Amino acid sequence: MMDAVFQAPKRRPRVYEAYDAPFPVPLAAVDARLQQTLIYRADMVNQHVVVRDPEHIQALYGKGYFGKGILSRSRPDHSISHQWESEKAPRPNPPLTRCDAGPIVGRPMGLTGPGCDIDHHGIMFLTDVLWFCVFQQGRAGPGTTLRRVCRVNPFRLLEYLQLTLEEAFFLVYALGCLSVYYNEEPLSVLQLWEMFRSVQPHFETSYMAYHYFRSRGWVPKPGVKYGTDLMLYRKGPPFYHASYSVVVEKVDQPCRGGALRPFSWRSLAALSRITGNVSKDLMLCYVIYPSHLTEEHLSSPDCLCRVKVQEIILSRWISSRERTETDDI
Repeated sequence: MMDAVFQAPKRRPRVYEAYDAPFPVPLAAVDARLQQTLIYRADMVNQHVVVRDPEHIQALYGKGYFGKGILSRSRPDHSISHQWESEKAPRPNPPLTRCDAGPIVGRPMGLTGPGCDIDHHGIMFLTDVLWFCVFQQGRAGPGTTLRRVCRVNPFRLLEYLQLTLEEAFFLVYALGCLSVYYNEEPLSVLQLWEMFRSVQPHFETSYMAYHYFRSRGWVPKPGVKYGTDLMLYRKGPPFYHASYSVVVEKVDQPCRGGALRPFSWRSLAALSRITGNVSKDLMLCYVIYPSHLTEEHLSSPDCLCRVKVQEIILSRWISSRERTETDDI
C-alpha cells in the first residue's frame, strides 16, 4: 500500500455536452431576495430525495452533476414524457389470441410478447408507454378469447432527479442551495441529519467521505456497479472516466475499529482485480474518528470538523513487472 498519488484522469473520446461551472461555495451573506432565487426544492418520498421541478433538475445536474434521472441512464431528460405523448407511434400488435379459461390474473397461458402483463382488472401495459391494451373476455369453445382494444395511455411518466442522501445533504449543508421538504414542510439541517442517519446506517461516515472528495473538486458518484462505495470523476461523468473506486472505512484515532465492509484476502484481491480490469485504481478512504467523539457529537453535523480523512491506494503486486523494473535499474 502507498499514500494516495492522484493520477491523470482518462478523458472520454467523445463529449456531447459543454461543461458548466459548478455551484459556487458561499463565502458571505447575500441579499435575501437573491438567496431566495438560488434555493432549489427537493422532496423526501419513501426515504428517497427527488427533485420534480424541470428547471431545478437541470440546474442541479448541470452545475456539479448531482443526482441521476429516474428514467435516464444519467443526465435527466425531462422532455422524454412529452416526446412519448407527441410521437405518433404505431399501435402495438402483439400475437395475443387465447388463454385458458379462468379469471385474467397474472400472465395467462398463450400470452406472448416481451414486456406484456395483465393485472386483475384485465389491463395489459406494454413496454411502449404510449399505448395500453384492454382485453375483453369472451367464451368461445373450450378456451377464453381476448379481444384487444388499444387506447392512449392516460398515465404520464415524468422524469425526476433522484439524489443520494449524501448529495442532498451536501447541497443543503455545504452549499446552501437546496431545501428538502417532508409532508410539505421544509426540514432544517439538524432534522435532515437526524432523518438521514435513521434511514441509512453509517450515514455520517459515508457523508464525511463524500464531503471530503467534493470539497477537493472531485465528482463522487455511487460505486455499487463495481462493488465499492464511490467512484471519483474529474469534472463529471460526461467528460472523463472514473479515476478511482473508493471503499470507505471507519476507524478510531489509534487506527482501530470495526470495518464497515470486512474484507478477506480473497475478496480484497477479487475487488482489486475487478478495479484493474476497468482501468481504475482502488482507493481505501479511512474516516478517522477521535477517541473523544461520542454519540452526542454524532447527533449534529458539527462533528464533521472533528474527524480526519486519509486515502490509501491499493495496487496489485505483479512479479514480472517487478523483475523488469529491477533489471532496468
